[in-house]
This record gives sequence, structure tokens and C-alpha cells, in this order.
Amino acid sequence: MLKKLRIPIFAKFSLLATLAIFAIVATISTSILKRQKIQFTDQLIKFGVTMSRYAARNSPEDLLEEAELSLYQLVSDIAKNEEVVFALVVNSNGIIQAHSDINKVGTNHVGPPDSQRLFEKDGLQLRSFRATGENLLLFSTPVLYQGLKIGEVHLCLTKKYIEASIVKAKVFILLLTLAITVIGIAMSMVLSFYFSRPIQRLGVAVAEVGKGNFAYRVNLGRNDELGDLGKAINRMAEDLRLKDRIQTSFGRYVTPEIVERILASPDDEWMKGTRLEATIVFVDIRGFTAMAENSDPDAVVDLLNSYFTLVTDVIIQHGGYLDKFVGDTVMGVFGALIPDPSHVESAVQAAVEVRLHLPKLNQKLVTMAESIQVGIGINTGEVVAGNLGSSKRMEYTVIGDNVNVASRLTDLAGPGEILISEQAFMKVAGHPSLTFQSRGEIEVRGRKEPVKVYEVVDQKEEREQTPEEH
Repeated sequence: MLKKLRIPIFAKFSLLATLAIFAIVATISTSILKRQKIQFTDQLIKFGVTMSRYAARNSPEDLLEEAELSLYQLVSDIAKNEEVVFALVVNSNGIIQAHSDINKVGTNHVGPPDSQRLFEKDGLQLRSFRATGENLLLFSTPVLYQGLKIGEVHLCLTKKYIEASIVKAKVFILLLTLAITVIGIAMSMVLSFYFSRPIQRLGVAVAEVGKGNFAYRVNLGRNDELGDLGKAINRMAEDLRLKDRIQTSFGRYVTPEIVERILASPDDEWMKGTRLEATIVFVDIRGFTAMAENSDPDAVVDLLNSYFTLVTDVIIQHGGYLDKFVGDTVMGVFGALIPDPSHVESAVQAAVEVRLHLPKLNQKLVTMAESIQVGIGINTGEVVAGNLGSSKRMEYTVIGDNVNVASRLTDLAGPGEILISEQAFMKVAGHPSLTFQSRGEIEVRGRKEPVKVYEVVDQKEEREQTPEEH
């Protein structure tokens, strides 16, 4: 199959503009030539009518008196005009009494055989014919004396000078048309580049954005529709950059519903530094360092990947998002990205579910020398949330004293223990499926007052599935 010929837009624009200019100039030129030809012909006819009537008015007495010399002088003066082919005067018998060619005097006048009558008015008759390769006009005017016709004046004019003038006009108009066309081509080229180059730059911008280069910007410097289109492409690229940034930051660590809500309002406050209430969960493997030293490196990697997958999935399922991995510690946050009035309950239930699924995980990790256990710490309260990092790497996270408290609780939690602060306990104390046990108070660096700690010791699902463990 033949490939469709690609013609650049500037070439199309130039060609169309050139054809339009040529057509317009050609139409105007043709019209001008037609008008000129009509005007020249009218002028020639007026001249012929005037001269033939002049001769008819000034020849009656001389014709009656057969004053051939006077008649000859009359027709000779008329024949001096370059348009005149011949002029003659005949008597009533058709004998030539005077002729611009003196050799024809005294002969019978014979009119052109194939002439065409153009008009007749007040006795004057105009006919056209062709002879010796020329287009000729013959004016015949009666010579009257006291109302009686005593002869005729015949005046023949040539059109060759009109035709020569028309040819010159055609040449001039042709040259003018070519000049205007060349100028038009140059102007259309300039104009086409004026439009096509911005379009090419817009095409490059769209291609770059299509490749995923959302930082690409096009600046046309124009205050017209193309400039508006460039600004629209820049806004689109910025929106895509922001959405890509959001999806890169959260797409793998939060539920699709949360991602959609974030993408639907990318300029919301969550992108900026703000204070809000959230619940922080830390999950840490107990004795991981020693376990890693005594195990095969590949087995350690498999362990961490399986462990991270389990914890990440559970956090996402309960409406939280994965904040970060720090060594073998997982940090999850609830209620920060999307307001959730039950974020404390969601965090506690996620922690219980992680503890519930660990036995199944250990059964799969047959290459490990010993089973893994985790300690979990949970705290809730006001934190500072926002995008933190450098120009090369940014991440959405939470910081603050309440984050430190959750981390400290994780340090205190033993294998299989879930410790929560009093702030978190007050939010879920009345939950029917959860059982808690007070663990007293702990000192937290940076806090004047100790923190009361509670352990989540039981949950309905755990009682139903693993009663022997409690």
C-alpha cells in the first residue's frame, strides 16, 4: 500500500495563498483587458463617425462642382491619421471622385464582399470585415445637398493599433501579475512560517508530554489562539506532572479510591504543610538483626518482601497509607490523606490483622531458621503532614511528637504485642470486639509527662481462629 504523501502545512498554506493571489490577479487582469478593448474600440468608432460625418458635411459643393482637388485635399487630410486605411468620396453613380489613393479616382467603388453590418444610425452605416490579415471597420455616410443624396463618404479604419495596444497591455499585466505573484509567494511563505512554526513547537510539546516529560514547557510569546493553546498544553503538562507525582508517591501504598480522590483535587491542602489529627502505626520485626546474620541472604530478602507485602496490604485494606520502610520497620498512617473519623479503630484493627496473619506467613517461610514476631506501636494525635524532601526526591509524610511516641511504643512492644497510647485507647476503649490491658506509664524523650500505655490483648477474630494462643 502506497504511503500517503506528507506535505508540510506551510507548503500547503503557501500553495493555496499563491493560487488564490494568482486567480484574483488573473481575474482582475482579464476584466481590465476586456474593458480596455471595449474602450479602445468605442474610441475608434467615435473617431470614425466624427471623421466620416465631417467629410460628408464638407464635400457637397465640391462634389457637385466636381472639384476633385478640394475633395482630394479633404480625404488626404483625414487619411493622415494612422488608424485610417483609406478615405474616399463617390458620386451618386458610385464613381470615386476622391480617394486617399489617387490611382483609384474615376473607378467604380466596390464594397467588401464579406462585411458584417454592426449598426446604422441617421444614415451612417458601420460594417466590419477582414482584409490583408487585419480587422477593419468601414464607415459609410451619405453626402446630402438640400436633403438629396448626391454621393457617399467611405472611411476605413484598422484595428491593428488597438490590438497592438491590447497586446502591450497584456504583456504589462502579465509582468505585473508575475511580480504580484512572486511578492504574494514571499508574503505567504512568511505568513505560513508565522503560523506553522508555532504549530511545530506545539507538536513537539505534545510529543514530549506524550513521552512522559511532564516538565516540558512551550513558550510561544503570542497573544492569540495559538498562544492560548500553548498555555493550555502547559497547564495540561503541569496537571499530568502533579498527577504522576501523586500516583508515584501513593499509587502503590494506598487504596485506588484514595488515589482517585487525591487526583480529583490535586491542589488540596494535603499537598501543603498542614497540622491534622492522624494515627501512626509502626510494625517492627523482633530480633531481626540476629535472624538476618544466621540466615541466607536470599532467604532474608524473601522474608522482607513477604513481610512488607503483608503489612502494606493490610494497611491499605483498612484505609491507611504506607508512609515508609525503615530497615525492617514499616510505618503506616491513618486519617492523614483522607479525613476518617474512625482512623484510630482502623489502625488498631490493621495491627490486629497483621498479628493474626503472621502464623500463616511463617508457614510459607520454610527457609528461615526461626519464625518471625513483630512488635507494634500505635499513637494518635496532632501531626504535621506535607511533602518533605529535596528537589530531587519528595515524599508525603507526617512528623511530630506523636510520631515519636508511636515509634517509642514500638521499641517497648515485645514479640506479638500491640501497644497503644492513652490517646488512642480513649478512642477505641468501648469497642465490643477489642480487649485491652493497661501497661502502666513510660517516659518519652522530649515529653515532661509520662505516657500511659495499653496493650491490645484480644480481638474477636483472634479468639475464633486461634483460641489456644490466648
